[in-house]
Amino acid sequence: MTLSQIQKFYKNQTVFITGSTGLLGKLVLRKLLVTCDPKKIYLLVRQHKGKSVEERLETLLESADLRRDKWEFKGKIFAIKGECGLPGLGISQDDRDTLVNETTCIIHIAATIKFNEHLRMAAYINVRAVQDLLNLAKEVPDLKAMVHVSTAYSNCNQKDLIKEQFYEPGMTATKLLKILESMDDETVTNITPELLGSWPNSYTFTKAVAENVVKTEAQNMPICIVRPAILIGAVQEPEPGWLDAIQGISAFLIGTYLGLIHCHLADTKPIHLIPSDYTANIILAAACYATEKSSPPPIYNYTGSEKNLLAKSKIYEYGKVTAKLYPSVHAVNACFLIFTKNKYYLKFLQFWLHLVPAYIVDLLCLCLRKKRRFVKMYQKVHRMCDELAYFNMNFWKYETTNCELLWKALTEKDRELFPFNMDNLEWKSFFEICTIYVRINLLKDPMHTLPQAKRKRKFIIFLYYCITFALVCVVWCLI
Repeated sequence: MTLSQIQKFYKNQTVFITGSTGLLGKLVLRKLLVTCDPKKIYLLVRQHKGKSVEERLETLLESADLRRDKWEFKGKIFAIKGECGLPGLGISQDDRDTLVNETTCIIHIAATIKFNEHLRMAAYINVRAVQDLLNLAKEVPDLKAMVHVSTAYSNCNQKDLIKEQFYEPGMTATKLLKILESMDDETVTNITPELLGSWPNSYTFTKAVAENVVKTEAQNMPICIVRPAILIGAVQEPEPGWLDAIQGISAFLIGTYLGLIHCHLADTKPIHLIPSDYTANIILAAACYATEKSSPPPIYNYTGSEKNLLAKSKIYEYGKVTAKLYPSVHAVNACFLIFTKNKYYLKFLQFWLHLVPAYIVDLLCLCLRKKRRFVKMYQKVHRMCDELAYFNMNFWKYETTNCELLWKALTEKDRELFPFNMDNLEWKSFFEICTIYVRINLLKDPMHTLPQAKRKRKFIIFLYYCITFALVCVVWCLI
C-alpha cells in the first residue's frame, strides 16, 4: 500500500506525547496508532487518584477509543512517569536519557484547562512545563518536529483581528515564576487580578506567557504552535463527578442534553467550535510541515471556517432535535435552552428554573433520607456557566492563512486520512453523532434503552409543565 506524505513522516518515528490521557491527546494517540506506523510512542503519565502510572496506561488502552486494538498497539506504547506541575516534568534521569536518545518528534498537549485554576499551578503546568520540555528537546540529537498546542484564546485581550503571529504577553515567564516563588498561595490569590491584567482568567494568561516562551527559547528548532478554538467532541471516560471532569462546551452541551442547564449568558454572534478529531488531524499535519527551522515558528489559528461558522441559536436547535431523537434514561429534566445578554434576567432564570426545583427535590430526598445533591450540583453548573460567559459574550476574528496553506499543501490522500477543513462540515449530522457517542460511552446508556428513555422524556415534560403551572398559581395567589 502506498503511504501518504504524513504517513511516511511518522513511519518508524519515536513520538513523545504529553497530555495523552486527555480528550485531545487520546485522539492524537489513536490517530497515530491506527493511521500511521510509528516505531514507539512515549506518553508522559502521572499518578492520579490512587492509580499508578501502569494502571493509568492500562486504563487508557482499555478506553473506548483504543480497546479494540489494545493488543496490537500495546508493544509500541510506553509510559514515562512524570507530571507537568513538577520541575523538570517530574521525569527521572533514566527516563530523560531514554527520551533524549530515542525521541524524534514531540507533541505537547498537556495543560490545565481550568479557567479558575490557582495562578501558581496554572503557571507551573502551562508555562514552566513548556520551558522544561524545550530544554529536553534541545538535547534531542535527531529531533524532526515539535508541536506546542496553545489556544485560540491566548490573546483574547486583543480587540482587532487575531493574526497568526506572536503577541506580547502580560509578562515574561521568568518574571512570572520569580513572583510566584517569592509569595505564598494566599498572597498570589490576592494579587492575581492585578497580574492577569486584561486577560479574563489564569488559563488564557498563562497560555499567552507560554507562547512567548516558545518565541524566545525555541530559536532554530523545528517547532510550530497550533491554536485550537473550543473543542467539541466526547472521548473521555467519565469519572465520579463527571461535570467537573468534562470541561467547557462539552460539559455545557451534556448538561443541556440531560436537562441540567436551561439558561445561559450569551449574545447572538457565532461561536468558534471545532471537532476534536479534526484538531488532532491538524496537529499531526502541522508537525509534518514543521520540520524546517524558522524564526519565528509558524502559528496555526485553528478556529474553523469563516464560511461555516455555527450560530449559537443553531446549537440549541440541533441539540433539541437530537435530544428528542436520542433521549437518555439519565435525563433529570426537559431539554431546552434560553440565551440572554442580561445577567440579571439570567440570575432570575437560574433561580426559577434551576434552584427552585433543586431545593424541592433535595427536600424530598431529605424526607426520604436520601443524599441531597441537586442544589450543590446546580451551584457547580452556575460556576461553569459564569466561567464560559466571557467567551460567549465576545466574538473574535482570526487570521487563518497558515491553516489554509497547510490544507492546500496536503495531498488528496492526506486530506482523506487527516481531514481538518471545515468548509463543508454538516453541523446537524455532527451533533447527532456526538449525542449518540455521549449517550453510549459517557452516560453508559445503550441504545436498547431508547424506548424507555422516550417514555421517560414524555413523563418529564408532562411533570415539568404541571409543576410550573402549580408554582405559577402559588405565586399568583401570594401576590
